[in-house]
Amino acid sequence: MLLAVLLLASVQMAGGPTPSPSPSPVAAPSFALKISGSNVFIDQATGGPGTTPPEGREFASGSPISPMSPYDWLSSAPVVPGIAGIAQYEITGTYHGRGFDFAATVGLGGLTGSTTNALYWGEPLIANLNAHALSRVVPYAIVFPTHAGQDDATVGNASLLDASVAGSDGRWKLQGGYFNLTQTDRFVFAPPAVTSVLPSLGPQTAETIGSGLPTIDGWQPAPSTLPLLGADGVFHQGDATLELTDALLPSPPGTNLRMTMGSLVFDRGDAGRFSVQLGHFWTTGGPISTTTFFGVNRQIYPSVQGRLFTSDLEDQTQTIAGARAFFHPLRGWDATAELGRAWYDAGLVTYPGTSRFGNYEHFSIARHWTSDTVTLEYHRFDPTYATLIAPYGIAENIWSIAWSWPGVWLKSNYQLVDNSVAGANRAGFRIRYDHQGKRLELHAAYGDWRQLVPETMANASQVGFVDGFFLLQKDAFGTVGRDRQAALNVAWHLPRDDVALDAVEDYLSRPADAGQPFDVVATRYPQAVLSWAHHFNAKLVAAGGYGRFAAIGTWAVSPVDGIYGVGFLGVQFATGPKTAFLVQARRYALVGVPSMPNGPPPTMRGSALIVDQRIAL
Repeated sequence: MLLAVLLLASVQMAGGPTPSPSPSPVAAPSFALKISGSNVFIDQATGGPGTTPPEGREFASGSPISPMSPYDWLSSAPVVPGIAGIAQYEITGTYHGRGFDFAATVGLGGLTGSTTNALYWGEPLIANLNAHALSRVVPYAIVFPTHAGQDDATVGNASLLDASVAGSDGRWKLQGGYFNLTQTDRFVFAPPAVTSVLPSLGPQTAETIGSGLPTIDGWQPAPSTLPLLGADGVFHQGDATLELTDALLPSPPGTNLRMTMGSLVFDRGDAGRFSVQLGHFWTTGGPISTTTFFGVNRQIYPSVQGRLFTSDLEDQTQTIAGARAFFHPLRGWDATAELGRAWYDAGLVTYPGTSRFGNYEHFSIARHWTSDTVTLEYHRFDPTYATLIAPYGIAENIWSIAWSWPGVWLKSNYQLVDNSVAGANRAGFRIRYDHQGKRLELHAAYGDWRQLVPETMANASQVGFVDGFFLLQKDAFGTVGRDRQAALNVAWHLPRDDVALDAVEDYLSRPADAGQPFDVVATRYPQAVLSWAHHFNAKLVAAGGYGRFAAIGTWAVSPVDGIYGVGFLGVQFATGPKTAFLVQARRYALVGVPSMPNGPPPTMRGSALIVDQRIAL
């Protein structure tokens, strides 16, 4: 009898119905409020003949003949005398409903004092104040003031920045207003980079391969790109993520630049990441003057800087498609393959029908050991790949003399894709070594890229042809230029101290016919920042050091000889669980030969004090 009871019980346990678990309680609707922002004070003073460059007036009116001072050469940001104060906050309310979350953000901010210092030396401005993007609130113009007060303004603004609704399970999200993309392959589309100096204990080289100066715990890096304005949807299913976007990009008054884009990513974890992306971009509105040669109303400005040129463009269209694969072919190995193709045309051009597609290729292979990685890369970036000319919302006052390096994307414009390694009309290799030790951190790289096609007048007349740096040559005398770069970043980490050297040297060269002196390029640009940082504790860090940027050689008919140096001290400390201060002081100077014959020397000096308070509630 007992055996029968036990047998019956075992059968019921094995095959009987399993009791249903008690249903999880559904969370009651709730509301959360988050406030974050910053208060920034900037005080800058400058002096010397270089503060009023002879090219300044024409440059402010749109001339491509640009001055070599007064700028911070390490960041390209202008240095002008003046005091500025900025207060800006983002207030986000989130309603957690049953199965969905709804959120909205309001931006509240204002600035007073020097508009140049506020736009280039403070925290990146929130969207409703940021003149680099689509805001028209700040009355900014390029000026070279000799004393404080000549570019002052006082403005304030409050507006709804964005709103979103998302599934509580995170599988979908719809948003509108100002937003950042969830995913993008930067050779298909890279959001416009901010042009302001990002908050930090000190400067670094623009092409650094290191991780930058340390920060205290909880200090989040400032955004390095501008937000988009429009609508966006993100949808997750298994290991696939689909994002669809319709948005406006930064553009000057009187024009619009719009994009529609879709991207699909399959993230398989250790099995790799695979993606495809397609973007379409187009401009509307009036014509814009650009430093290209294929538009209408073409002009050449022969100068000691070379054959500078401008033309007008209107109704541009650009389509970019790409595919990317990242995977591990063997244990300890990474492989990346990126392929892109772009098509471009414009309504106002000198020679219609001459556009052709452009290609992008990037292949890399990396070998990993415990603390070391060696990477070999190949880049090819056609002169007709992703060359839509997209100006920022304002005319950018950035160091853009012809021989400036790192070269900007056609002065006051941003490129739709990432050109930080190899720019347009270049192909070549880069090898990189990284050692991430507990005490010693070492990064080293060497790159060698060559022009694919000489920038002759005939080639530059082709619709969509862009070379991001070298200038025009006569058709019978075209030559191929070369870019090389050596970079080193070394950091010695002690228990409470970090000593670091951040160094980059760029070499640019282009041979020329003996009778064509405007074609000569033989320059080098050594840059270095030596810093020391001391960690008092997790909430207090101080740093100091010296940075130097030199331009040496020959460009066109001009000798290139300039040295910019900056000494700095900075401290960063927490004042509460979610509040912190950053204080940085700089003293800088520039010496060199004049940028035009018989002109005044670019000699200048200056000092800056930046106080940045971040607050979160």
